[in-house]
Amino acid sequence: MRALLALVAGCAIAVPPPGPTSPASAQAPIGRLAGAPATLRPGVVVYSDVPAIRAAPMPMHHHHPQ
Repeated sequence: MRALLALVAGCAIAVPPPGPTSPASAQAPIGRLAGAPATLRPGVVVYSDVPAIRAAPMPMHHHHPQ
């Protein structure tokens, strides 16, 4: 079993370093992971088929005893 493990470990190859545009690269620009992408930021994309968020407070319901 140890011989098999040594054989498999000896065949392993080194992983190449990530390219400069990869977020995992040390050469990538600083701030690359700061914030959401532009399409997820408020006000960048408008979805006309989604109902508007209620700005006023919910109306009082008087059918519950207080």
